[in-house]
Amino acid sequence: MKSIMNLFHRVRGALNTSAAALMALPSVAMAALPQQESITEGADGDLFGTVQGVGQEGFSLGFLVLCGFAILVYIVGVIWAFNESKKRQEWALLGAVLGFGVVMIVVVIWLANYGDPIMGG
Repeated sequence: MKSIMNLFHRVRGALNTSAAALMALPSVAMAALPQQESITEGADGDLFGTVQGVGQEGFSLGFLVLCGFAILVYIVGVIWAFNESKKRQEWALLGAVLGFGVVMIVVVIWLANYGDPIMGG
């Protein structure tokens, strides 16, 4: 019993030391944060160029969100089709959803890549 208590005290001491080191870590970790980058397009110093650059990056972000949403809807559709196919033991629905979904994801990504430079001006 005495050896278990000694082990407990050693572990507790090590945990206290580790906790103290972890509490000091954020001040060390925050010392070398990178600087914020400027806008990649239209940052000539004029207001219109800056607004245009922010708009272009906003459209790029919008296209990325659209692609992410399309992929999530596809995943939900595949899960639903799998459950329905499993209940009915007819796997043609799952194959159709998989094939159609892959084509639609490719089209959405292609349109996003095609539309991004056009919307950017």
